[in-house]
Amino acid sequence: MTSVLTQPPAAVLKQFPACFDLSNPRPLKVGIRKDVMQLLRPVAEAEAEQHGLSGKEAQMQMERLVKLALSHYCTRPHYLRALVAGAERIDLTGQVVALVTAEAAALAQAQLLQSTNQQQDKPQPAPSRPSAAAAQAVLPDNAPLTAENIVTGRLELTIKFSALPQAMPVKAGMKIGVQTDSALVVMTLPNKAWQKLAKAQAEWPSWVAAVTGKLGAQVMSPDGAIVMLESPAVQVFEKKGKV
Repeated sequence: MTSVLTQPPAAVLKQFPACFDLSNPRPLKVGIRKDVMQLLRPVAEAEAEQHGLSGKEAQMQMERLVKLALSHYCTRPHYLRALVAGAERIDLTGQVVALVTAEAAALAQAQLLQSTNQQQDKPQPAPSRPSAAAAQAVLPDNAPLTAENIVTGRLELTIKFSALPQAMPVKAGMKIGVQTDSALVVMTLPNKAWQKLAKAQAEWPSWVAAVTGKLGAQVMSPDGAIVMLESPAVQVFEKKGKV
């Protein structure tokens, strides 16, 4: 069975066929994203362990997928045309729960008009001889991605250093910082990982450490950017001179 957390965003909405229909969209209940998350949150938590995620991380990933899927669905011209005053809004089961207001209909028409104008304003490509390479349109580098272009993944950061800093003992372990060209990377190493670095410093004349972890909070300080590295995993290698 395919995991919900690894599906493309558009596939998430297929969990609710009575509500979402690309070929014949109906106006959705206001706040329906909350309803979707309420039903999919237990699924995300159940699948968290098999993807190496905590329950909170799985929920955040599910929220991102749902947000992308709904954003793509609700900004399609076909859906915007369905938002006319007095049209019925439905919930996840397809039941009518409210009507589209005149204000909501006017906003949808404005979005539709803006989208149409943007399409018309695009410069038309000069005619050229057909070729195999021209079978697929080439978009500019700054073209926005759609839901079909996106899959879920896991962002990790690896930093390397060859000197042992003076660590700050804290409750969770040994806290150190590594200054790079672009940011100060701050991490708290478990005691065993710190001992591994200390042993390399004592026994090897030259070594390099590679620390990999999840990208955490990023803040700006008067001295520059500070990046938090979460759940760091340490590898240490001896650097040997060339023979």
